[in-house]
Amino acid sequence: MAPATPSASAPGGVTTARAIVALFVMVTVLLLAGVGGRLASIIYVVIATLTGLVLIFRRPATYASFTLWLWFITPFIRRVLDLRHGWNPTNPSLLAPPVVSMLGLLLLARYGRELRGILFVPFLLVLTALAYGYFVGVINTSLFAASYSLLTWLAPITFGIFLGASWRSYPALIASVRRAFAIALPLLAAYGVYQFLRLPIWDSTWMRNAQLRSLGPPLPLLVRVFGTLNAPGPYAAFLLTGMIVLLPSKGWLRYPAIALGALALLLTRTRAVWIAFVIGLVVSQLSQPIIRLPKRTLTMLVIALLALPFAATPQFKDTILPRLNTLTNLRSDNSFMKRVEFSEGTASGIVESAEGNGLGMTGGAVKLRGNQGIRSLDNGFLEVFYVFGWPGGTLFFLGICTLVIQAFRFAEPRKDSFANSARATSIALISVLPIGDVFTGPTGTFLWSMVGLGIAAHTYHVTTGRALRLQALQAQMPAHSAAAVPAAAPALHVPVRR
Repeated sequence: MAPATPSASAPGGVTTARAIVALFVMVTVLLLAGVGGRLASIIYVVIATLTGLVLIFRRPATYASFTLWLWFITPFIRRVLDLRHGWNPTNPSLLAPPVVSMLGLLLLARYGRELRGILFVPFLLVLTALAYGYFVGVINTSLFAASYSLLTWLAPITFGIFLGASWRSYPALIASVRRAFAIALPLLAAYGVYQFLRLPIWDSTWMRNAQLRSLGPPLPLLVRVFGTLNAPGPYAAFLLTGMIVLLPSKGWLRYPAIALGALALLLTRTRAVWIAFVIGLVVSQLSQPIIRLPKRTLTMLVIALLALPFAATPQFKDTILPRLNTLTNLRSDNSFMKRVEFSEGTASGIVESAEGNGLGMTGGAVKLRGNQGIRSLDNGFLEVFYVFGWPGGTLFFLGICTLVIQAFRFAEPRKDSFANSARATSIALISVLPIGDVFTGPTGTFLWSMVGLGIAAHTYHVTTGRALRLQALQAQMPAHSAAAVPAAAPALHVPVRR
């Protein structure tokens, strides 16, 4: 029996994918130029959804990278549209990434039986927690707010499950995802550095309208860089993911790309993600054979030599160095102490409200309720229990812990550099949990994507390895004996092996 291979695209799938993506880019450029008027935001969502529908059936690997790109750039597109057509606190264009991510449900129906495998059981626990939180949210808030909040939580998880269930296309998936980050990291990092030095008018106008004090003053050299995303945290999570994914890649172009990403990461002034990046590097190094350690160390040294001269210039140093100094004495940092006090007060409320407050009480959904609720708890761990209560929160974190333990039992990261990067990125992003939400929005998409790709890597390697061993066995046996050997079914019901 031949080993399992990636699912082939439909005839002409590659050409169709390129054509539809080119059409989407062209329409988006026209919308940014002013075509469509105030309907531009809705047109953007429609064209993105139609593009996703074509890609998911014709070229699933391209659909994966297209969805990631939507998460990368949609907040930037929203700001330009707001500048042209007026400020809209609930701009519909922001629906494009979660809606397109949810399209993965269409293909999951094809592999529904495989989702019963042991690798996907943790996802069922998380989805059960979401169902509980939605039920409570409908009672405590409103159907509209709870449904919107459910979309923001469910879309990244759905996308991650889709990637995990698409293990047959694993080689094409990792090539597409790696290519997306190889192009996006240098471009978006360069934009972040430019944003710090010049601050484009669409960014400054949005900062004033949104009144996000955590971003700093809307002035060059003072702003906390948020790039093409909507906050420093998600932008830093993108930079972290891109750098860890590209680190084991080949080619010299990755050196300046990662160096530029490191500089932009420092300009976000997001200390938790700085630490998370170090954690990700350590996990990725420990998962590799010791013989690769000198090469990886040399790579990091080259990147540091490229990034440090720029970080040491007065414009950057005066912003980065004070923030670095706070890491040695957090109790002298006013923002950190306020965060601790707020978390203590929230924890007391969670103890008193064991059933939870439900979906719709946090995040962007509060805008739909006249800002009634908490926009951000600045603590992802507490937010889960605040929303889902003790019953749902326990189920949610039981699923997360099972996924982490499961990932560390996988043996593929020692031989598959992308699987190693996916696991390291997942652990790094989860480590940010004490200071923010890592399960929704762009950050959640990066987290669940890496979790899903890790599962896809394991299933692909186990299944193809088993098929190859069976093929070799059949070749060594007489014809009448080989016919009695059962065929290896490419299913997800495979053991987690070392």
